[in-house]
Amino acid sequence: MQYFMDLVVVGFSIGMVYALVALGISFIYSGLDIVHFAHGEIYMLGAFIGVALFKHTGLSYPMLLIASMVLTGLLGVAIERLFYRRLTRAGGGYTFAGMGMIICGFGMSIVLQNVAYLIWGAKPLPFPVSFGMPLEIGELTLPRSYIWIVGAALILMAALHLFLKKTRLGLAARAVAHNKEIAYLMGINVPMMISVLFGIGCALAAAAGVLVGPINYVQVLMGIGILIKAFAAAVIGGFGNLPGAVLGGLLVGVTESLGAGYLSGSYKDIYAFILLIFVLMVRPSGILGVSIKSKA
Repeated sequence: MQYFMDLVVVGFSIGMVYALVALGISFIYSGLDIVHFAHGEIYMLGAFIGVALFKHTGLSYPMLLIASMVLTGLLGVAIERLFYRRLTRAGGGYTFAGMGMIICGFGMSIVLQNVAYLIWGAKPLPFPVSFGMPLEIGELTLPRSYIWIVGAALILMAALHLFLKKTRLGLAARAVAHNKEIAYLMGINVPMMISVLFGIGCALAAAAGVLVGPINYVQVLMGIGILIKAFAAAVIGGFGNLPGAVLGGLLVGVTESLGAGYLSGSYKDIYAFILLIFVLMVRPSGILGVSIKSKA
């Protein structure tokens, strides 16, 4: 039982990381109507920015997290405006060149990887943040790094929920995500809101990178695996559904941890996709998903 609980705790913590990245993917999908295939590299850049701030500033870990999110979010807005915006066209609405967006996403992934190589090199970098001694609850020993991951992720998710439900900007973001044409006709600045959605999605990925950095080395290729698993989490939960992204991330994390612990750690990367296949066989739209809306 003790071993099982340890695996669940580890899986829940890593699942929170997958959930944050899956939330970012869902946010960008709601804005651009495409899967952002460079999102893993945004996660990687967020982690590197966190390491750079840690080395050159005296910021505390919570401030490092916030600063990395802000800087990466602004970088995401710049990428959307300079590159993806050129593939859109406005005229009585806001429609997109979908295939061009997807190809641009793959290209952006390669560009960001090479930029990271030029700045930080190929050698993995440590993120030596000290969290103190593990927390002991009865027979269960919890590393404080995992507690930080869960706590910070829950706070970010709660803040995101309040933003979407309680603010005018959040209401405008929801309107744009639901139907861009109607939002455009109602006077909402659709291009600006798409930049906001893209920036928030990138900030969430950066948060995941900074949270996982202290328990892993930060390296240029770290975004490839996380993108695949976060995409699987988003599909399992219901693609485009924000609560579904969180649920999918947790299920992927726990399934991966239990599979590695009880079956084989050598094949831990396939357990998420076994779960994905099973869920799609039972419920093709995902656990919390609905039929895909038609695009204007």
